[in-house]
Amino acid sequence: MSTMMSILKKKPRHEVISIRLSEDRLKLLERYQRVLSERLKREVSLGEAAFLVIEERVEGMDRETARHEMLSTPTPSLYHIRKKWESQHALAVAEWDVLMHYVQIGAEEEVQEPPLLWPAIPSRESYVTLLDAFEAVYLTRKNPASKHAWYYVRNLGGDSAGVRTSDEKPEQNHQAVLKQIAARKLLLKPSEKWERPGSVARCLLVAIRDEEVEGSKLDQALAPFWPTLWGLAARGHSLRHERQPVRLVGPNEDDFRHRIILPEPLESDDLRLSLVGIGRPELGMSIDLGPTRRMSFLIARYPDLAEFQTMLAGWPMKRSWNGRHFVATPSKEKGATTITLWLRRNDVGIEFTEREWVALRELSQKASAFPEVQRWLEELRLEYGEQG
Repeated sequence: MSTMMSILKKKPRHEVISIRLSEDRLKLLERYQRVLSERLKREVSLGEAAFLVIEERVEGMDRETARHEMLSTPTPSLYHIRKKWESQHALAVAEWDVLMHYVQIGAEEEVQEPPLLWPAIPSRESYVTLLDAFEAVYLTRKNPASKHAWYYVRNLGGDSAGVRTSDEKPEQNHQAVLKQIAARKLLLKPSEKWERPGSVARCLLVAIRDEEVEGSKLDQALAPFWPTLWGLAARGHSLRHERQPVRLVGPNEDDFRHRIILPEPLESDDLRLSLVGIGRPELGMSIDLGPTRRMSFLIARYPDLAEFQTMLAGWPMKRSWNGRHFVATPSKEKGATTITLWLRRNDVGIEFTEREWVALRELSQKASAFPEVQRWLEELRLEYGEQG
């Protein structure tokens, strides 16, 4: 009643529109007109009843319209969402909807699962964070009896585990959701043989969209998980929009990368590693194998570079590395280890001795340790999301 009165006290609208209704819809509006007249204890016109129907749904209409408008211009919309969060630590609910649209894509499409494809993307840590974020939003829901309890349990693998919910037992449903979240977290504890937690990003999207959590409470609930959510959203944008980063098109004089002076090339025996600015937003890594082999190659895009650095830093050389951009295979002959690196993009194979491989790793780590290079790489990570 108080909501209705607040709507009626608003300044009158001056725009007059004409709506053609079917007979069934007209009868429904007339019934609603009578309900309003009884509730307000005065005559309510058919036009006023139609006006109130729209006003009562204005928040939902505004949210859906804003979401549609932002998704029609995804790159600038996501860019402004990122900048708004960095400056205000607050988003409109429609902006959370758009962000989660891309988080779901980033979490569920083109998933990389070792040993078929290295490294694991999304990572185990990202899945843990998604579960924590979903739990935080779920516990902040407006209605204790969530109508989506079975949906959550099923998408977290509860149907295969024999978990059941009942519309007549909301508390039991609530406990079933929490129990399933805990079970999925437990399966993510092993660092080696962990299991993906079902469609947790889908659960988070539905909770944000349908559990009627206010914008300010969403901001508070999701703030601790922003880095992971953004990383997955940026990855989702890259997957959906021709591998492009969340970056505004055209020259940007404020981009700090234009002012960075890159370090001098680093050398180890015949190996020479150089960092190069490619059009300045991108950072490339050039590797020259020396005068004897007279061969060099350039890693020109961040997704490739991210995988290359992950492979150098974390691959134990005990089995093949099969990545999206590189394949590395160790072999032994007369006690000496040789690594064959295959560049998928160039369709070229290069052999390294173990000593050369270790030297290459050290050169890459030294190059990445420069503060300005770290800053550049971090900006690329924010633009491309979780990679490598």
